Amino acid sequence: MGFSDAVQWWDEWQLRILVLASLFTQYFLFFSSLVRRCALPASVRLFMWLAYLGGDALAIYGLATLFNRHKQLPAYASGLEILWTPVLLIHLGGQHTMTAYSIEDNELWTRHAITVVSQVAVAVYVFCKSWSGEKRLLQAAILLFVVGIIRSVRKPRALKNASISGMVASSSPSTRRGRQEKEEAAEEKDIPLKEFVQEASSCVLRSELASDQEKTQHLASISMATYVSRLLVDISTPYSGRIKILHLLMALDCRHTHFVSEFTLHWLFLMLYTNFKMIFWGLGLWLHRVLPFLTLASVILFSTSHKYHDYDATDVKLTYILLCCTLLLDFLFLLLADFNGYTGLIKVCQYSLLSFYARKKRPTTLMKLATVVCCKDYVNMHCYIEHEPSDSSEMIAELVLGYVRDGWTRYMHDAASYKRFNSHRGEWTLNNHSLGHTKQLGWSLKMAFDTSVLLWHIATDLCFHHQSTTPCGQERAAQSRVISNYMAYLLSIRPEMLMLGSRNGICSVACDDIELMMGGELEPDIRGLGQGILHKAQQPPSSHARNIGALVPNACRLAKELMELHNEQKMWEVVQGVWVEMLCYSAGRCRGYLHAKNMNEGPQLLSLVWIILSFMGMETSADRYQKPEPPETKEEEEIEGGDVGGEGRSIQQEINISV
Repeated sequence: MGFSDAVQWWDEWQLRILVLASLFTQYFLFFSSLVRRCALPASVRLFMWLAYLGGDALAIYGLATLFNRHKQLPAYASGLEILWTPVLLIHLGGQHTMTAYSIEDNELWTRHAITVVSQVAVAVYVFCKSWSGEKRLLQAAILLFVVGIIRSVRKPRALKNASISGMVASSSPSTRRGRQEKEEAAEEKDIPLKEFVQEASSCVLRSELASDQEKTQHLASISMATYVSRLLVDISTPYSGRIKILHLLMALDCRHTHFVSEFTLHWLFLMLYTNFKMIFWGLGLWLHRVLPFLTLASVILFSTSHKYHDYDATDVKLTYILLCCTLLLDFLFLLLADFNGYTGLIKVCQYSLLSFYARKKRPTTLMKLATVVCCKDYVNMHCYIEHEPSDSSEMIAELVLGYVRDGWTRYMHDAASYKRFNSHRGEWTLNNHSLGHTKQLGWSLKMAFDTSVLLWHIATDLCFHHQSTTPCGQERAAQSRVISNYMAYLLSIRPEMLMLGSRNGICSVACDDIELMMGGELEPDIRGLGQGILHKAQQPPSSHARNIGALVPNACRLAKELMELHNEQKMWEVVQGVWVEMLCYSAGRCRGYLHAKNMNEGPQLLSLVWIILSFMGMETSADRYQKPEPPETKEEEEIEGGDVGGEGRSIQQEINISV
């Protein structure tokens, strides 16, 4: 085949290849949307992202090819292309289950709107130029055009509704619909923080579980859906509304509370990344049920046409494939739209600094290949993220609920104590165990939050891998490590969620310090590495000690002080309590936008904790800027006072640890 023959073949098959590629992409997007919230390899997510971008590009390229063919008397145009044009419009509308891949896509709704207008104009032009004299073929094309135009127009509207400005507008009382909602908005009168704390504390103290948990769960799910829409866009909710939410939540046990929280995250995901809002209410619901049957009618009309056999046999087969596969995709959505449900999808990602260092010293095959393209550290950090079973999220949710319940019953009694409790990141646990003085463990919390997280992460692993660790208290130890590794994951991979200004670079610095401390020695496993670090910490300082920062030696000091409690059960109670407080501290300070942004690959554990804390009446990110600060009391000044202590302790100080 010569070059001219290849060009001629491409001119003949170009459009056929484009429409088939567009059809395949739509199927890939549909089935990808069913599993997008599961733990998937980075390579699979890369293909999903490329398919999302390529789906629109293929449809636009196909319509442009049709336009160019029909500008003049076409040499290769087929009369059946009158049916291909609306199918490409349907593909341009994308999949209901994946209107946006990331939160930024929603903000580009104006670009999508302009694209839809231009492509509909192109499709109408091609339709007029391809006008067929066969009645049934024309009727089939008209029905498909109705479906295609409606589907393509709905996508930019769905993106607009899910944009931040759209959600803020829908959360405003001035845009609410219905008499009942207006009455509820009128009743939303804020109450002082002091009164809210007293009512909430009384509510928790007098709470009783509802006899019908399922019914109460259903009522709570409906009530909280509207509340979290405002929470997502960082609009502060009146305290009077939070009391109602707290009353509902206190009537549920831990299992049903976790279910409601998961359902709420599922609902938020649908609102942000799917066409859920437009296809399950009002006119959208009616169109959602009717449009597949219009496609079915067009398939029947085409199959009963008397002239379709006069066209090219390849084009006839391709038309059947396009119409039948498009019809099948519509009905598959009706059947499998909620295939993946909304429970068991909370991501509890795990990252260990010691494992990162061990892989760096003993690189895997993948890391050796990555070294060739100079991305060894990136692969080491991002391609070895593990995931805990979904049961872990329920366990952590129970710990968070217990922590907040204890706070309402034992600590929060006025506005000042409420503010203090929401600022705890381990202090309350240490005070409860009489360890809050800076000369004991309190010093480890009197530093930057990201530094404290990494410090406690390393210390937790050192305690866990120490040879004196016994099966006693292993349940708390395992729970502590899950939270520890998750917080380390946030610090290294998603620092913007952990805390404003978090520096993931300190993880690399800590790895370099461990390498200097170990002096190039290789340990057989992670447990040996942990014991080796503790052993090196008690040795006289080497010539390289001056280059080691304070973080790793302070982590060894913290591990030593924890193990000196001489009660392993108490040690893991302290470690677990500190991690729960740190997790709540981070969740309460993460903006709603960041939770929404990181929800595109599935809800994070931090988002689940954020939802639970807000349902339990805790302070939100918006409250810290919108609500006035209460005056500090003398009691608060005494509690919060104290010396920073040993953060800056010299690394040359000897740490005596029996190994």
